[in-house]
Amino acid sequence: MSVVLITGGFGSLGTAIAKRGEQAGATVVRTGRHPEADGLAQDVCDEAGWQQVIDTVLQRHGRLDVLVNAAGGLGNTPQDVLSATPQNWHELLDSHVVGAWLGCREVIGRAWPHPVSIVNLSSTAGHLATPGMVAYGAMKAAVEHLTTSVALYCARAGLPIRCNAVAPALVDGGIRDDVLSTVSADRDDALSRYLARVPIGRLVTPEEVADTVWHLATGGGPSLTGQVVTVAGGLGLS
Repeated sequence: MSVVLITGGFGSLGTAIAKRGEQAGATVVRTGRHPEADGLAQDVCDEAGWQQVIDTVLQRHGRLDVLVNAAGGLGNTPQDVLSATPQNWHELLDSHVVGAWLGCREVIGRAWPHPVSIVNLSSTAGHLATPGMVAYGAMKAAVEHLTTSVALYCARAGLPIRCNAVAPALVDGGIRDDVLSTVSADRDDALSRYLARVPIGRLVTPEEVADTVWHLATGGGPSLTGQVVTVAGGLGLS
């Protein structure tokens, strides 16, 4: 039975990923700043905390097969090029990039008798211009670079560790309304304008993101590494 660790495990995407793992028969451990009863408390920016969380998972379940770095939010708004503050940048750098890097480093630094898969959560904001949330977009671009760099490092070192990322477009629920508010004060208008750019004409669902995360985590074999898979309904293709 696979053991899966999900940071940011109590947000909308973390919850959907956890449900998908449980449906597949995996043991799922979720972490968060304010976890529910079945979760672990974790600040992903706390270096020592990462060691404690991995140690706890191994003590309780004897193994770790998958790490999903799903922690991080949109941060404080407004976040356009002129209005974003250094505080915005530092907060998002810590929660999205430093947190994911610390998780990857903790996994890489241990000896594993079996393959381990890391999946990082990125966003289409990481490779499409987002002038209304510039700090968030820059951090997701950094997550994608981190993902490919970790994958290459592990492959060259002969480590049994794969690293991939999933980059969803705007997801129904979660930070949807916060993202739309960076486009227009009229969220219905902002949503209509956004969906006009999406060929399938609707938002991505958390379940679609979770299915993709699970495929990268458990499918494809050893060669599936260093990839950023976009789940966006065709956004950006035209």
